Amino acid sequence: MSGPGPLRVGVVGVGWQGSGHLQNVVAEPRCRLTAICDLNRELLAERASTFGVAHTFTSYRDLVACDEVDAVVIVLPDHLHREPATTALEAGKHVLLEKPMALSVDDAEAIAAAAERAPGRFMLNLSNRWMPAFAAGKAALERGDLGAVRYLYARMANRLEVPTKRLPWLQRSHLAHWIGIHRLDIACWYLGSEVSRVRAVERRGVLASQGFDTADLFQATIEFACGAVMTLEGNWILPAGYPSLVDSRFYCLCEKGVVDIDRSRSELAVAGPESFDLNTPGAGNILGRQSGFTVEAWRHFVDCCLEGGEPLVSAADGLRLTRVLTAIVDSCRRDGELIEL
Repeated sequence: MSGPGPLRVGVVGVGWQGSGHLQNVVAEPRCRLTAICDLNRELLAERASTFGVAHTFTSYRDLVACDEVDAVVIVLPDHLHREPATTALEAGKHVLLEKPMALSVDDAEAIAAAAERAPGRFMLNLSNRWMPAFAAGKAALERGDLGAVRYLYARMANRLEVPTKRLPWLQRSHLAHWIGIHRLDIACWYLGSEVSRVRAVERRGVLASQGFDTADLFQATIEFACGAVMTLEGNWILPAGYPSLVDSRFYCLCEKGVVDIDRSRSELAVAGPESFDLNTPGAGNILGRQSGFTVEAWRHFVDCCLEGGEPLVSAADGLRLTRVLTAIVDSCRRDGELIEL
């Protein structure tokens, strides 16, 4: 499956998130989008027509078995990752799996073990590592003149429409897995240190009042083996009137300096006669060429598949993150109990 290309790609899950992956695949000249899979037959037909896809399936097993597929992109609800990922890996396919890796350590261990045995490449799609600001922040820390990181603060939030309208299955997940993972991954990437223990709390009410059995917000204190401590918080109940779909802040206090990445106000503002919206596009078309951090993450995965390199985000990374995130969720459900890892 490695070689000069083209890389034949199948995408499992072609809804809100999946559509972005479809655009990235078709925009990459070294790839061909050969197959898609979704349980929604109407959406499946629409996507096949829009993107010119020859093979459509309602079963991920059938897509994996397709001889016209070299790499599988899995964009399914958080609680449904294990079987599609392990099946594709065991079939010898390359796999790009949307974050989080899994909602349990058992599932993450199964995926990591399958990735270790498999001939194909595996990457967990934590595309924020390709955001220029986060890449520059890591480079600034690696220069060494700022000294060791002592404290990190990270916040990430979504408007209420994300768990209630765009992805209602999220009540099967937890917002630590859904949005907390992004900034936890950046912290682990920056520090290169294991997490030693966590303590966390959550609050419920807004989503529960609308019939969604999941937390509104969480706050965690995370201690690293290197001595750094982190406050990680998130919510997905920002009101409809909040101008940005995503709110984000990441701050590192070092011995001799600070790295501060403020994404609390997005890069793009669009105002209409009766509307106003802020957005930070993950990808955009510039003179006919897709560009953006999600595109760069995809191109890196394609590089690894065709040239044999190791992906920047590994199965081992995904397993480590899952261990920490499940500990955060466990601590939330035990009213802030300290959990050692």
